[in-house]
Amino acid sequence: MQAVRVYDPDRRPANWTELIGREQFVAFAKDVETGVPCGANGRPFADPSQTTCILFDTLDEAQAFCEGAVRLAPRVLFDVFDAEGRANSPLITVVHPSHAWRLDTDARALHRRRAIAWALIAAGVPTIIYAWWWRAEIEVIFPGFIGINLIVAGGRLLWLNLGIRETERARQERLKRRDR
Repeated sequence: MQAVRVYDPDRRPANWTELIGREQFVAFAKDVETGVPCGANGRPFADPSQTTCILFDTLDEAQAFCEGAVRLAPRVLFDVFDAEGRANSPLITVVHPSHAWRLDTDARALHRRRAIAWALIAAGVPTIIYAWWWRAEIEVIFPGFIGINLIVAGGRLLWLNLGIRETERARQERLKRRDR
């Protein structure tokens, strides 16, 4: 385990991406509520140029460290990446169990977005039917506009869930390839 500044102009190489080996892993800590980068202890950096990441030789070592750190500082969320860095989604995300519901991949969050999406679509369809039914007698632009937007918003939430599930599937495949 080695904590290094993300960017250090006095170091050669200056960027962390040039320090990490092909088989190493890197963990970034951030506040689970605000998303502000912080140290493993949960304290935000006083100066953004002091932001650090932690390099590990194995994924198990990274996971064990992150799990121990979130027990001590429950507001910290760790994203662990492989040598490719942020080019892909994190291999693992470690968060205190009391904050697990905040993750996009949490089953409750997926279910909640799906329920909201179908409720929006269910509200949009009758609004459009109402606008079509009364089109000759009253001004129906506004109800039609609202109905279309409800359906589009519901569709976007369903699409978001699909993207999250696909990202999670790709992450699982990357983990399986690493285990082989």
